Amino acid sequence: MFSSVKAYEGQAYASLKKQCLQNKTLFEDPLFPTVDESLFYQGNKIGRVHWKRPKELCSDPHLFVDGISAHDLHQGQLGNCWFVAACSSLASRESLWHKVSLCLPHA
Repeated sequence: MFSSVKAYEGQAYASLKKQCLQNKTLFEDPLFPTVDESLFYQGNKIGRVHWKRPKELCSDPHLFVDGISAHDLHQGQLGNCWFVAACSSLASRESLWHKVSLCLPHA
């Protein structure tokens, strides 16, 4: 990929992908477990969170369709405006998005 990319906390994408494929398992991030504490700083104020994988939502999921736009992103109830704003800035320049995300847009 990019030579300047540094693995966060030792999480190298290629190694993780290879390990999951070899073990026939889906990736579960130990640094971002599927618990309320991963989403909320001061407790859950929106009710029960149901963690799902994209294929549990639809049969052919895509993060983006027909390119990336800053208008594709919307803040929900999590209070994560900082994250949405950062993603929106990156999405305004597709080349930047590709530097920080392995999710490629669906053509």
